[in-house]
This record gives sequence, structure tokens and C-alpha cells, in this order.
Amino acid sequence: MPSALPAAHTERALAGGSRKQERAGAAGTGSRACSTLAPVSNPGREALQVFLAILIGFGSAVLAGMFGIGGAAVTTPSLRLILDTSPAIALGTTLPVTIPTAAVSAFTYWRRGLVNLRVAGICCTSGVIGATAGAIATKYANLHYLMLVTGAMVLYISVMTLRRGILGRGVAADLDEVAPKEIRLETEDEVVCDTAPSIALALGIGLVAGVFSGLLGVGGGVLLIPGFLYLLHMPIRRAFATSLAVIAVIAIPGTIIHSLLHHISWTLVLYLVIGSIPGAYLGARLNLRTAERMLYILFGALLGAFGVVFIVNEIIGMIR
Repeated sequence: MPSALPAAHTERALAGGSRKQERAGAAGTGSRACSTLAPVSNPGREALQVFLAILIGFGSAVLAGMFGIGGAAVTTPSLRLILDTSPAIALGTTLPVTIPTAAVSAFTYWRRGLVNLRVAGICCTSGVIGATAGAIATKYANLHYLMLVTGAMVLYISVMTLRRGILGRGVAADLDEVAPKEIRLETEDEVVCDTAPSIALALGIGLVAGVFSGLLGVGGGVLLIPGFLYLLHMPIRRAFATSLAVIAVIAIPGTIIHSLLHHISWTLVLYLVIGSIPGAYLGARLNLRTAERMLYILFGALLGAFGVVFIVNEIIGMIR
């Protein structure tokens, strides 16, 4: 990495500050949370951390492209556990990375006719409002508890994906689902075509996902996908694709708010995006070419282990 990189950027992006200082600033303003991170003076260690940041971006984007999430379920705990960033930076920095990651994956799916643009547009309308409200709320929330909630969400995704993979329910036996087909939505009285979706359900799904996106610095796919699958009855790959299209939009207001609150390290964002762009494309291509059942099992197991370690680490940090 060039030696002329501003020290403040390095300090915010690739931090390894003391836990005691971090706890003192985490519950305060975003700028205090950032300032607790110590600069990296060792060039070798600095280069290693840059490499790790790129690797985190690539790995999380591959998984995001496969499963229709923004990637924050992996990126946020990775920033905390591997790069030792503050809770504010771990939450805020993931959002701007989510935008290109989700966009690249969504475009790949869109080329195969898998994005439901009507539902995506409805969810984006309410999702932007929810994301703005959620991001503003982080200024008044205890970030350590928010990190625990994020860890719980990771575990929730783990259980959801493991169960689907093990039981095989809703998992395509072959790749026929990749071919474009009519999406059908089930209402209380009847099954209707995609030309008459339940606007109220779509608005509700988008609003709730937006709040969680802005509040926890996640893309919102963890709520969008179950809503699309179980409320709008989309085929699973179309649910993934539509989720990514929505995530790419609702992450924008959260990014703006978190930037104003000084919760984003833009240097770290750059390194993560370098890895996430090719990773997002690769993940979407793998989803289209690979049997789903084993991918669900492996991904669920990985997230389960990561979620447990992440929550335990955060609890230890609060006790110290």
C-alpha cells in the first residue's frame, strides 16, 4: 500500500486498538468510535491487513451472490474478529460495500430473467424510508448490543439455510428453475399472477428489511428472502435475484447517514470492494450452475460457527 496514504484513513480502516478504549467510545458518537482505533505502523502487518480486507470482500461477495444477501452477515463479524474494528466501523462500512456487490450479482441474475422488477420496485420504495430511519436510530443505540443482534441474525440465517439444505424443502432437485418462468403469488383467497401482487405485503417486506439494513448495517436479504419465499411464494432463485436488486437500492440511504455519523472507513471500503466485485459475479454464476442442497448445508454450517464465535467474542469484550 502506498506510504502516502493518510494516517487517519489507515487508523479508521485497519484498526487494532485496545478493547478498553473501544468500549469507552462505542456507545458515544460515531467519531468517538472511530478515534479509538490505533494506527498500524508495521508495513508488513499493514500489507497483511490490506490483503485480509480484500479477501473478506471477495469471500463475503461470493456467498452474497450465491444466496441473495448483501454479504454483511459475513463482512460485519469478519471486520470485528479479523481486523478488530470498532462496532461503529464494522456496522457502517459494510453498507457502501453492499451496493456494488448486490448490483453486480443482481445484474448477473437479471440477464437470466430472474429479477422480479415489479416487486423490487415496490420494496425499494418502502425500503428506502425504513433504511433512513434505521440508520438515524444507530446514533442513539448501544452499538455493542447492536453487534449482538447482528450475531443473532447470523445464527438465524444459519438455522434457516441448514434446515433447508438438510430437509431439501424448497430446494430444486435440478436446474430447471433457472429458466425464466411466471412468478405466482398466493393471497388469502387465491393464487394470482405476478401482474397483481400483494402491494401491501411487498411494501411491508421492504419497510422492515430497510429498517434492519440501516440499523444493523446489513443488506436486508435475511428478511427479504423469507418474505419473498413464504409470503410472495417466489421460486428460490428468483427470490435471491430480486433480493439483491432491492439491497443495491436500500443500502444507499443507510450509507449516506452512516457516513454523516462517521461510521464508515472509506479506505477500508475501497479494499473490500476490490475483492467484492469479482466475488459477486462468481457467486451468482456458481448459484446458476451448482446444485443448491450442498451449498445450503456448507453455507449454513459456516455461518453457524461464525455466529457463535462472534457473539461470544462480543460478550467477552463487554465484560472486560
